[in-house]
Amino acid sequence: MDNRNAYELRETGFHPAATKHYEGAFAQGSGYLHIRGSFEEGLLAADQNEEYMRLPANVTVEKPRHPRSKYGTYVPGVTGNHPLLKEELVNLPNPLAFRVFSGKEGLDMDESNIWDYTRSLNLKNGVLTRSFVWNPKAGGSVGCRYERFVSRRRPGLIVQKMTYTALSGKTPLRFVNDIDEQVKTNGYNHFTEVKKGVRNERVEVGVVTDNGDSVYLSSRAFSDQILFTRDSLNPVTVSEVYLRQGESVTIYKLSAVCTSRDPDGGAGFPKLTERLAKAAKACGRLYTENEAEWNALWEQAAVTIEGDEKAQRAVNFSLYHLMRSASPTDDRIAVCAKGFAGEAYFGHFFWDTELYLLPFFLYNFPDTAKNLASFRVRTLEGAKENARAYGYAGARYPWESSVSGLEQCPNWQYADNEIHITADVVFGLWHYYRATGDEAFLLNAAPVFTETARYWLDRVEYRADGSVHLNGVMGPDEYICFCNDSAYTNTMVKFALGKTLEALSLLREKDPRAYEALSVDRDFLERAELVREKLPVHRREDGVILQCEDFERFEEPHFERFWPDRSKHFGAVVSQERNYRVKALKQPDVLMLPYLFPKRYREEEIEKNIDYYLPYTTHDSSLSAIIHSILFARLGKEEEAYDFFARGLDIDLDEQTGGAAEGIHIANCGGVWQALVFGFAGMLPAYESETPVFAPKLPKEWKSLSFRIVYRGRRYQVSISENNADITEL
Repeated sequence: MDNRNAYELRETGFHPAATKHYEGAFAQGSGYLHIRGSFEEGLLAADQNEEYMRLPANVTVEKPRHPRSKYGTYVPGVTGNHPLLKEELVNLPNPLAFRVFSGKEGLDMDESNIWDYTRSLNLKNGVLTRSFVWNPKAGGSVGCRYERFVSRRRPGLIVQKMTYTALSGKTPLRFVNDIDEQVKTNGYNHFTEVKKGVRNERVEVGVVTDNGDSVYLSSRAFSDQILFTRDSLNPVTVSEVYLRQGESVTIYKLSAVCTSRDPDGGAGFPKLTERLAKAAKACGRLYTENEAEWNALWEQAAVTIEGDEKAQRAVNFSLYHLMRSASPTDDRIAVCAKGFAGEAYFGHFFWDTELYLLPFFLYNFPDTAKNLASFRVRTLEGAKENARAYGYAGARYPWESSVSGLEQCPNWQYADNEIHITADVVFGLWHYYRATGDEAFLLNAAPVFTETARYWLDRVEYRADGSVHLNGVMGPDEYICFCNDSAYTNTMVKFALGKTLEALSLLREKDPRAYEALSVDRDFLERAELVREKLPVHRREDGVILQCEDFERFEEPHFERFWPDRSKHFGAVVSQERNYRVKALKQPDVLMLPYLFPKRYREEEIEKNIDYYLPYTTHDSSLSAIIHSILFARLGKEEEAYDFFARGLDIDLDEQTGGAAEGIHIANCGGVWQALVFGFAGMLPAYESETPVFAPKLPKEWKSLSFRIVYRGRRYQVSISENNADITEL
């Protein structure tokens, strides 16, 4: 991966094995619509319509099906029902499809004679560019250049520009504009209805998913030099040109998407016709208006590192995908684990939302953060249904959520046991309140606090000796399946119950009627206080926090015997049975606590727990490295902090490992921002400080670090050099 500047991600030379990786890394989007970085003409060797039954599996160690390429067109919230994977994000018909032929030969990156290939994504404005020289078998040499972007200004609009130049000889070219509806999602057909046709030079496709969502796509290709007309045999539009040496033809393609989930109900093809007509008239300014929207985002979110070009470029990559993936207007969705850039994790929402993603938006784009927080309030009824399904009172948030809030996790281990998500949700709501001061939101979210508390009061065990325990859970470390009194889970439950009591007290003062409607009685309040006080967090005599009550009874993992090849995940080389009974940690668990609550733990205590748990940690999860980086930064251990930070930067950028092939590790992108702001800059989160407070500890190579934040409604410019912070209110 060759990169010319800090805002450019460049692929030099075509490497077939890396195609899927770049499709994920080059994903584009506007919050409303997202597309993978696939080739316009597709690849003949990559069957997008293959049907197979994908089985539930541990996605971290699963060996995914690897066709040569996988299209991806996603409108967050448009879902279908898979017989095994439950509700999943649907991969929609591909509106990018544009094929070119010379004689009988169709352009294909695998089969055609291609040279001087480069492809780059401009992170500053979201424009993807590809250029190469094609030597068709029919003769001649053609320079090909493709540009495209998803408009930030116009919801659901994709703009493509294709230019073909005859570099030598005479070359006949035939163009086919299409929308490819022959696409499956994880090998499954979610379309119960498909309609395709051509109307007034526009290719139109309408589909209905098995979850009842209607999606409409319309595409028009046009040029000042040639005319596109309806093909006599297929529902596509076509055109031809004969280029002599030195001649060029430029073609624009505009595609628009709307769905039944839109505020106007989608409005179908008449609405798309109107949108395409307006876009065609404004074709000259589509690029500049899109760039202006992106510039406004970067003005707030940019982080500048002086003295480390590689880190700067990787940070920009993370910020780009964060800003691309979240909707600034829709609180019916969150951000899926792959950042709407692939089919892995099925478009589900995890605890990533509250712990890894929300902070970036809270301190940069509070309105977008409000949508993410409001999603949990909106899906409370689904959480209550989950609790009922498990036989409990109150609300139990799903480990994997879709738009309904019902549990979508197809693997029982996580669905049944990873219940800390319910406390994480309350933590996220409180963090939003403290970071924004939005009291009205907190009062509106009071039912979430109350119903999740009811779940905890029913879920815990009350023993005859007066003690309270939370048994049979899975903490963030997903390699130990059944824990009693998980330190992380219990701490977060105690936090959630404490904040529930605070929120209810405020609600009672501000809105007595709303308080009465929650049916909170003295018994509820007393039991909430009892559980908050008595849920234990076990420690050894030397101060090490035990991951769970019986952690030290688990067997040693014997990594030297069972895990000699560290290039593979530990979970992929041992059986699940062994994994669940040894002290191998997939990711930080206890160490999440000093990460979340920096004022609560002394440095020597943090260091002691790192020394104990780090040798057991496999870092099989993409969420692992960044947490360690933050903790080491706070301890002033710059080398260790930077080493783990660099690991996090490589997760989606390393072409050799192909980390982005199945989509972006979007939680890690959020973690990268946190490593800079909470780690190296040492900022205290708003739930631990009324005002911005920094304790910077920069890597030695960095001359300075600067960024902007929004903190309780005020905007600040933060500039750090030589471990001194200069904070200016804007």
